[in-house]
Amino acid sequence: MYLSAERLALANQAVRETFEQCSIAWQAVPHWDTGDPGQINVPDGIVATPNVITVQTRSEPFELTLGEAIAPTPDALLTGVASATKTLAKDVDDDILQYLYTNAGNDVATALVTPQPLLNALVDARVYVEDAGYRAPSCLITNTEGYKKLSHLVGGVSILPQLLTTANIDSLYRTKPLNAPDANTRFVLIGRRRRIPQGAAPEASPGEEPVDVAISLWPSVQVDGELPTGKIQLTVRVRYALRITDDTGVVRVHNP
Repeated sequence: MYLSAERLALANQAVRETFEQCSIAWQAVPHWDTGDPGQINVPDGIVATPNVITVQTRSEPFELTLGEAIAPTPDALLTGVASATKTLAKDVDDDILQYLYTNAGNDVATALVTPQPLLNALVDARVYVEDAGYRAPSCLITNTEGYKKLSHLVGGVSILPQLLTTANIDSLYRTKPLNAPDANTRFVLIGRRRRIPQGAAPEASPGEEPVDVAISLWPSVQVDGELPTGKIQLTVRVRYALRITDDTGVVRVHNP
């Protein structure tokens, strides 16, 4: 079983576009192409203590009937691709964003209950990344509880714009992985050397930033073959390695 070159190209385009729209890591972290789809290790990018890290493979299979796969219009194929790619993007985010939180080089712990302690904590986090040389507006990733805290109403007005302006943050993302193992308020502040607007990490130069993602196999689809049920299995996949090249540019903020 195979798809025509035209149909496969259309499916791969749908994978790339859906992944870009669904993945926080793709939108927030600069990435680069290793140039080798089969690569299993990449340099970790740490100048002082160079090493290699393993490339991770994430995949999500889905099934179509033969009629759906070869139908005159690709609607069923694109629907299956979009659904599987959404799950793939979540799996990648779960991996990358939790790893960033766990392996941040700096830590700010304070009672994040009212606006002032919250502001103080974000400014303290900002100080860490500025002292490390990352003076462009930062990226902030938080969990659901953190987003609620950021959106407090004071006198009927949200404190969010003032908090982000004071802490010099120009991109904000909410993600579920930081909820684990509980629902305490959590943030990850990523320093920037260059201004990277919301969602613009794919166009950024990764070499200057404290965090990047090496991509050996870009989000794409493969045709696996026929199953005993008579359906056709396809798989969307990606191979990548998250690199924290300078952990002083990443700060974890949380309740003590």
